[in-house]
This record gives sequence, C-alpha cells and structure tokens, in this order.
Amino acid sequence: MGQHPSTSQTAILKQKYTELYPQAEALVNAWDPIGLIGGGAPPDEYDCITVQLLELLDQGKNAAEIYEFILQELYDHFGMGLNSVKEENLGSYIKKHKDFSSEIVHWYEELKFTVDLD
Repeated sequence: MGQHPSTSQTAILKQKYTELYPQAEALVNAWDPIGLIGGGAPPDEYDCITVQLLELLDQGKNAAEIYEFILQELYDHFGMGLNSVKEENLGSYIKKHKDFSSEIVHWYEELKFTVDLD
C-alpha cells in the first residue's frame, strides 16, 4: 500500500469492506503475526494490516506480493523485520507468513466466486 493508514483511514476502509472485514479480521487474528492476540491484545490490534490486505486483494495482488507487504508492514509498523528474528526461528517465521499470504489470497479468490465483490 505504501504508507501506513491513519486511524481515520482505517475506519473508512473498514466501512468500505464492511461485509468482508469480519472474516478477514478472524483470519488475521488466527494468524496472529507477532503473537499479540495470543498475548491478550484486543481483536482490533491488527486492523491496520487487515484493511491494507483487503485493499491489496481488491487490487488483485498475488500471494508473493501479499507476503512482501506483510514483511514490510511488520518491519515498518511493528519493528519485526527478518533481521529481528533469531536464525533458528527464521525458517518457521518465513513459512508462517508465506502460508498466510497464500491462505488469504485463496480465501479472497473463493469469495469472488460466491459473492459479488464489486
């Protein structure tokens, strides 16, 4: 997306994707990229990622592009870049985020066949 959305931009995007947002939020929270939800954070902790993912999916981005976005967002917004991961955990960290990228693209593509997303 480029720049991290402000709180008001996030609210606008949540409204834009009002039908998709609850499902996307559930997927993102289950993925829990840096363990905040598991640590007791509120369910809207990853709103900034969720709305941007919906925008990227709406633009037709593929799993590789989603993965690159995820890495950049985790680094820029949460300070959790690849260089912050211990070497012995790097493989599982990368796999977790690549798997999620594929999962959310697949979820969105399946929705396109069952729901009018325009």
